Parts: sequence; C-alpha cells; structure tokens
Amino acid sequence: MLTGVLALVFLVLHLPYLPSSLEDLDSINFALGIRRFDVAQHRPHPPGYPLFILIAKGVDRATASEIVALALVSVLAGALGVLAIANLFRRAEAPNESTVWPIVATAVAVTSPLYWFSAVRPLSDMTGLAAALGVQALTLGASSTWGLSLASVAAGFATGFRSQVAWLTVPLLLMRGLRAGGWGLTPRFRQAWIPALIACAFLAGVLVWFVPLVAVSGGPAAYWHALFDQGAEDLGNIQMLWTHHDLKTLADAVYYSFVAPWAVWPLAAIVLLLALIGLFSVTRRAPRAAAWLAAGFGPYLAFDLLFQETFTGRYALPLVVPMAYLAVEGTRRFPRRSGVAVAIAIAMFSAHVGGTSIAAYSRQQAPAFRLLGDMRTVARSLRDPPVLAMDRRESLDFRRPIAWTDAAMPRMSRTLPAPAQHEWLEAVKYWNSGADAPVWFVVDPKRTSMALVQHGDPAEYRWQLPYPALLSGVRPNEMDWYRVNEPDWYLGEGWSLTPETAGVAEHDGRGLQHASITGWIKAGPPGGTVLIGGRNLEPTSRPQITVTIAGAKVADWTVMPGYFLRLIGLPIIDSDLPIRYLPIEVTSTPSSHVAIEQFDASMSRPLTGLGDGWYEPELNPDTGRRWRWMSEQAELKVTTDPRPVRSHAAPLAPLGPISLHLEGESPRKYFSRPSHVMVRVGTRRIFDASIADDFSLDLPIPDPKWLDSIVLETDQTFSPADRSSRSQDRRHLGLRIFKCELRTSPRPPNP
Repeated sequence: MLTGVLALVFLVLHLPYLPSSLEDLDSINFALGIRRFDVAQHRPHPPGYPLFILIAKGVDRATASEIVALALVSVLAGALGVLAIANLFRRAEAPNESTVWPIVATAVAVTSPLYWFSAVRPLSDMTGLAAALGVQALTLGASSTWGLSLASVAAGFATGFRSQVAWLTVPLLLMRGLRAGGWGLTPRFRQAWIPALIACAFLAGVLVWFVPLVAVSGGPAAYWHALFDQGAEDLGNIQMLWTHHDLKTLADAVYYSFVAPWAVWPLAAIVLLLALIGLFSVTRRAPRAAAWLAAGFGPYLAFDLLFQETFTGRYALPLVVPMAYLAVEGTRRFPRRSGVAVAIAIAMFSAHVGGTSIAAYSRQQAPAFRLLGDMRTVARSLRDPPVLAMDRRESLDFRRPIAWTDAAMPRMSRTLPAPAQHEWLEAVKYWNSGADAPVWFVVDPKRTSMALVQHGDPAEYRWQLPYPALLSGVRPNEMDWYRVNEPDWYLGEGWSLTPETAGVAEHDGRGLQHASITGWIKAGPPGGTVLIGGRNLEPTSRPQITVTIAGAKVADWTVMPGYFLRLIGLPIIDSDLPIRYLPIEVTSTPSSHVAIEQFDASMSRPLTGLGDGWYEPELNPDTGRRWRWMSEQAELKVTTDPRPVRSHAAPLAPLGPISLHLEGESPRKYFSRPSHVMVRVGTRRIFDASIADDFSLDLPIPDPKWLDSIVLETDQTFSPADRSSRSQDRRHLGLRIFKCELRTSPRPPNP
C-alpha cells in the first residue's frame, strides 16, 4: 500500500514539469525516430531502441508531440520503477525482517536527485532502468527453472528498451541459476544446464525485437554497418577510462558515478559515508542482499567506469539504487531507529534538490533551441543572409538540432568548414576573399579562439539550473553566439593571445621563432592606433621587432627579455590594394621565441593594454575561464583618442562616458583578511576600498580626454613557492583578474 502511494505521489509531482524542448542529441534522435524509424540515419542511433520507440510512438498518438510523448514515457517508467525498487528491496531482505526499511530505502532511491531529474528527461535511461529492475525482481523471485526461464526471456526482451539492461540482468540471472537450490536437478547437471537455459531463453527474448529491427533496417549487412560505425565513433571520440589512462579521467569517472547523482557534495558525502558503513554491515547481516548487489550492479559499475563517457552523469542512474540501499543499511546501525529519521531527512532534502531542478528545467528550452529561435528572429531583419561559422564541437553537435528544426532553420548563405583547432582560419579566408556578409560564430564557451577576431560581447546561452551536475554531458550544451560584421581586425596563425591559441601555434610550428606572423586591419579612414604586447621568452636574446602594414613599416624596436607593450599611432598609409582589409605583419630579427599576447587596433574605440605588473594569461580548459594575475601594482596603458593623425574623412563621433570594468576573485581565497585595493587615474583615486568577495566593478573615468594610464594597487601578495615546496613559482600574486577593459558608448556631438 505504501509503495503504491509513493509511486502515485512520484507520478503526480512529475507530470507538471515536462520539458519545453528536446535537449540532447539522443533525445533528438528518439524524436526523429518517432517521426520515421531509420537506424541507419540515426532515427534513433544504433542499436535502435525498438521497444522504447514503439511505446513512445503509441504515446505520441495520444499527445501529438514527440517531446511530450518521450517525457511521459520517462515519467511513467519512473513511477513503475518505484514499485520495482520496493519489490527488489523486499526480496533482498530475510522473510522475518521489518518492511519499514525497504520502504525507507525505496524513498531514498527514488528521491535521489538523479533519479528524480531523469524521470522528466525525454530519454531512454529511466525506461531502461525500470525494465532492468523489473527483471531483477523476477529473477530474485524465481523458484523454479520455468521462473528463471521467464526472467531470462524478459531480460532479453528488455534490452530492446536499452542495451545496457543486459549488464544489470544477465550476471544476476547466472548467479541466481547457479545458486538455485535443487529444482530437481543434480548439482553437476545443474551447473552445466542452467547457464545454457539462461542463454537460450535470453536469446529468445532478444530475437523477439531484434529480427524485426534488422528487417526494417535493410538487412543484416546494413544494420551491422550502422552499428559498427556507431561503435567506432564512440571508441574514438568520447572520453572513457578504457582509452584515456590518466588520473583526471579516473577522477571524472569516480565523481560522475558516485558524487554527481546526488547533485551537491555534502549530500553525496553523507550518502557515500553511510553506504560505506552499509557495505560492511550487509555482508554480515544479509548475505543474500550482498550477493544481489554484487551480481546485479557490480558488472554495470565496471562497464560504466571503463566504457561509458566519464562526464555524462545520467549513465550513473542505475547506481543510485544500490547506493540508496547501502546508505539506508548504514542508518540501520544507528540506535533506537534514529536511522529512519536520518534516511527520511536525506530523502526530503534530495526531493527538494530534484524538485527545484525539474521546475527550472521545465521552464526553459535547451540553449541550442533558444539560439536557433533567436537566429530566426534576427535573420528576418537582415537584407542578406549571414554566414554560419561554428567551432568543431558545435558543428558536430548542431547537426541533430538543425535536422529537427528543418524548415524553421534560419536561412544562411553558407556554412564555413570547422577544422579542429583552426576554425577561425575559415573566417579569415572568407574575409580575405572580399566577402562582406555578417559572420555568425557559434562557439563553445570553453574555447578561446575568438580572441583572434575583434568582436563585441556575445549572446550567452546557458542552462539556468540550480544544480548543473544533473545535466552533465548533455550535447549540445552551452554556447556563445558572436555576430561579427566587419571587424576592426582579425589574425592568422602564430599569435599567442590566449593559452589555447599559444598552444595551437606551438603545435603547428608557427610564431615569431619560426617566421613572421600576419593579421589584417580594417582599411577605413587613415590613422588610428595599434596595440601590441607580449613577452620575450629568451633570456639572452634582444631581437628587433618590426611592424609593417600593407608593406609599409610603421614601427620597430628592440625587445628586452620579459614583458613589453607598445601603442603605435598610425600615420596615413598609402596603399593601392583594392581590398577592405590591410595586412599587418610582425617580424622578429633574428627569429626568437617572442609571444605576442596582446593585440588590438581601432580608429574609434579606446584601447587598453596590460603593462607593468601583469603576468601571463592563464586558462582553465575545463571551464574556459581566463585570467591574469596582477602583482602589488599593475599599470594599464590607455588611449582614448585613437583618431587619425591626418585625415580628410569626416570626424568621428566624440567618445561618450568611459568606465573601467573589473572582474576578479575574492582575495579571501588566498589571504586571511580582505585586501585593500586602490585604482588611480593620474593622481586621482577612483576606487579605494577593501575587497573581501568576488567582485565586478564599473568605475567611471573622470575627464578621460588626456587619459594615458591607470594604476591598480593591492596591499597583499603571495608567492606560490613560499606556500608549497612542490612549486617553483616565485611570482608576487596579488589579485586574480578575470576581466579588465574600458567600456564606452558613442555620444553624438552637440548641435
């Protein structure tokens, strides 16, 4: 009775929170499969999920929406899973044990954030788990060879919902068969015959769906080709422990298997600690339950850790069942049934985490579909269709959203190729060909190659979820949209504006240590300013740096070891080149390891360069976040009047109000007290206060007409080498700055 109520409550609390859109490549493939089933065309992807699609097709007839149909199947499967889990937990207990603990363990399992959240996703994970748990319940309840045969047929049949069901059912079937008591067979005959019986019955269940699947897929050869291609892609293109033998991949696999299912680490820590206690307890108190856990979930755990994408959190869904059981087993060691109160508290908090997550999830479309909708709106207002440029990851992931959108896809004049790590070069070729249509870049926020193209702020598309770990591994994930129309400049190969672009240049054998490097600046009215900065990384070399534009030398200087920054006021350049962009070339004589880490050029924007007191750019590749450390005192070199030295063109609009925008990390992460920070423009202080938290400041610049430099000061620094014997870093680190730029808006002249 209580189990039925729990399943009904689960169902009622999920029905109002169905998703607003598809959200993952797999969900798009499932929806396309409902429209027209074709495994070769990934409608859906191999192995085909025929029974899942069959049920979804039936629900779709009642809802007329593939999205709603897929989500409803997951919700119903989640509710049925409640019944299956409760049945399993009861069967795992000794007959004379209290029924309270199985119910409590069921509540902890189904309220776990990953289980609660997965029940509204338009995917096959929840349906496959419910089917596997149902087969496990049949297996534990089998009391004859015919009962075991029925469970084996059901296991084979259930793999038509999701192939991973086999890892959760077949080992348990073998264990149950070999440990079965008697059944009228001699031990020797039973050991030889039972595995064969299980295999034949399982195969019979598989053939029920596999034969029709192969037939509608064009025959064995066509189906095998589709299945082989999918397997080769998975082995070659995803991060799994089997192919990546490093500590980071191992750490990711452990985190997403055991911690991420609980969404927040304090909850995960409590559950895992209790589960560890429960693991020792159950091996002594309930050997039957221990055997079920080992055979029913051990093989899947090994498969998940070794062969599935480490950072796709939904693959850990089956593991929440044994974790919940063991955690509640751990609470049974508490005195006077206080463990029940602890387990209920865990379930209530987990339900809150899961409930707030599905509420936020249901209110928003996936980032990819929000982006495509915004693109349609903007494209309708353009005279000429834009050019679409994506980074490699997005170009692969967006194929399915584009296929789903179909006729509603915004019109593009063309889509640029996306060679890995060199995507921006296709835009360079496009602009150098003389084409002038707007270029729309869709970029993974973790990538930084857009630093090689002058651009404005992007439109950001993010999941607004309170616990993002529950959507880990979703593709397409988050993205940035840059609308670039006639940039002030763009760069070719060999520049080191970010750690990523520096790494690409190093890998390709580009850079000033090999040859000159080239960019292009807009050929507008004469004059303007170019900013070039970087580091001479050779302690004994003092090369000559020469800058030419359209073949005319505009600057040269000797670079000492260490940092340098130059603001170059450009004279009128006479060029007969009939192009919109003029080449700018930087050369080192002799060729030396000089990294150009700053570049900007404009005739209308204020330019800001990082001078003395700033360290090299750094990057977290897992998040895409970039920063620079500043020391005790750091200088910004500024030009706010980059207009022509001599020009017959119409004057530029006067600059509007200018402010310094600063974003940085809390000093309390590195120091025991807040840091006192001061910002000076000349002798005037525009900021003077203590900072104790992460900060984002917009500081108005008074009378910026003659602005030349801005100085930032902080009263605390540290050297990593002084805090750890493993570090040789002797830099004086004061503040970690994520963003530092001047912001302005054009102001029309007075009438």
